[in-house]
Order: sequence, then structure tokens, then C-alpha cells
Amino acid sequence: MHLGLDPESAGAVTDCARWTTTYPLQKVKKRHREEAICPMMAPALAARSVYFSVKRVSDRELPLESLDTILREAAAVFEEKIVSPDPRLRCLVLVVPGVRGGRLLEATDPAREIKNELLRRGILVGEFFPGCPFATTFNPRLFALRSPAPMYVLRSFVESDWRFICQIPCVAAHLPGTLWRAAGKTAAPRRAALAAAAEDFVAGRRGEKTILSLSRRSGRL
Repeated sequence: MHLGLDPESAGAVTDCARWTTTYPLQKVKKRHREEAICPMMAPALAARSVYFSVKRVSDRELPLESLDTILREAAAVFEEKIVSPDPRLRCLVLVVPGVRGGRLLEATDPAREIKNELLRRGILVGEFFPGCPFATTFNPRLFALRSPAPMYVLRSFVESDWRFICQIPCVAAHLPGTLWRAAGKTAAPRRAALAAAAEDFVAGRRGEKTILSLSRRSGRL
């Protein structure tokens, strides 16, 4: 997003690039199988679809509105300049040295609109920073979001991301809704329906009730 880096920014983006391209590839046990911490990283790297950028800030408590602006700028870069043979593998890592890591989470809190706004553009944003308190869903002792420096990761929304969008305000507002029943439904049609509902949500066709119902029936919420 910017040319010319100061030493701190250069060091931060170098450290984050090294971490992003190695740590998520580590194999861990997930329930009854072993796979990479982030299964999408290896194919994304192979497709040369992972890009890095840096936005240096001087205020550790940067106003949330300023972080909104930074995310919108990053989303524009993602849409216009991040290319891949497989659009599902597009990924932009935006390193933000100088800001307090927890501030990234405060900006994308579900009570605010920015995460939902990007999601409706087909972009999922994740927050990484040193000391991030959140563990993985498959291992409560694995803190996979602890990057060397604060950074946002923007990537294409895919079907398996439904468990994240359930935290978006306009989705949570429909928690009581149930459009699907488990009786007589096999896993295959449920997955197909979930994929269609996810596409509807991203396209603004309000598929969130279906996603929530399917996710709850699958025991993932």
C-alpha cells in the first residue's frame, strides 16, 4: 500500500512474512486427523497468491474509525490487485506496526459494522498479534493467532468460513430462526445447502438464517 519502509516497518513485515509462510504449515492433530494449522496456506503459497503490505501507524490507540479506513483501503487493494489462478486462495497480509494488537480486535468487534461490510464483499478478515488470547477451536492450548507483529489477514470467503460469519451482528439477530430440520437429511445435501446459503449471504441475498440453522444442526455452534 506504501512504497519506502522505515527500519521498524521493514523488520515487522519481514518477521510476519517469515512467520506466515512457515508457522501455519506445521502439522497438528485435529480431532481424528493430522493436518496443517491452516490447510489453505500451502496451496495459496504454491499458487503465489499470498501478498504482503504494511501500514505504519504512530498511535498505539489508533481511533477505530482510522482502522476502518485502513481496512477499506486494504479491501480495495485485495479486490483490484490480488490475483490468483484460484480466487479462493487470494490472501493479503497487512502488517500494522505501531498499533496495540488488541486494538485490531476492537475495530472488528461484531458490534461494529466493518467486518460485516467486508464480508458482504466476499472478504474475510482475521486479526493476529503477539499475545492474542484466543486459542484454536481444535486445541485450547494452541494459540495460532500470535504473530510477531499486529496484522490483519484478508482472504476470500469460502464455504468452510460459515462458523465465523455467525458472529456478525446481522446474523446473530436471526439466531431464533430455523429453516432446516435434521430429520431425513444426510451430510451431503446439508453441505450443498450450506454452500448455497453462504453464497447468498455474500451476495447480499440474506442466506444467514439457513447458515445458522445448518451450523447448529451440525453441532458446530
